[in-house]
Amino acid sequence: MRFFPARSVAWATLVPALVLFVLVPGCAKQDEGERCGEELGAASDDCDEGLTCTLKTTLINNGGDANRCCYRDRVSDSRCEPKGIDTPADAGDAGDSDAGDAADAGDGG
Repeated sequence: MRFFPARSVAWATLVPALVLFVLVPGCAKQDEGERCGEELGAASDDCDEGLTCTLKTTLINNGGDANRCCYRDRVSDSRCEPKGIDTPADAGDAGDSDAGDAADAGDGG
């Protein structure tokens, strides 16, 4: 009986490579909050179904300096929070201005 070690090594290398190829997706679409698009613009085809590539300039903290895949109608990932909504830091500032408004209203009454 003849033994061919080269053939055994070839099969031992090929089988795990095929399994890896079948099980691991190559170019998957990006989930919510993940990076998308190019530096100068957004490309929606990078994002998973139902998500849109949102420009970093419209997101809080500039999206961590990257465009992000986000839902249009809801936010469940903090990286997709749009600019202009109250954050914990903004809420404290708003509370101070409300107190000042209340004091002004009391003086005028």
